[in-house]
Amino acid sequence: MKFEKTTMKNLKKIVKAKNRSLTSLAIDLEVSQEAISQYISGKIKPKTSTIIKMSKILNTSTDYLLDLTNNPISSNCKISEKENILISNYRALNIDEKILVDAYVQAMVDLRNIDKNS
Repeated sequence: MKFEKTTMKNLKKIVKAKNRSLTSLAIDLEVSQEAISQYISGKIKPKTSTIIKMSKILNTSTDYLLDLTNNPISSNCKISEKENILISNYRALNIDEKILVDAYVQAMVDLRNIDKNS
């Protein structure tokens, strides 16, 4: 059986999105920073247990870490009924309305972050 090279480019994205560093992830996983870089490039493949631990640390799915999906949300992530309604309502909007909603939500997050840092 031929070894299929697996990159983990989404790993780098999710680490950045979670405001973490590859170094801190390496420490949490008890592996070297070089190992993390090699996982991302596909030079080496992490153990299954390491991938599972990574997904728990980063609150994402193993499929996302293995670049099998572009959705970083873990399938075991529970969302409330209100969140389901918001998603349904958002999906019903046209593209222009979605742009306005996205801008509004981003402005609220930015304001919250300004308040935190004040």
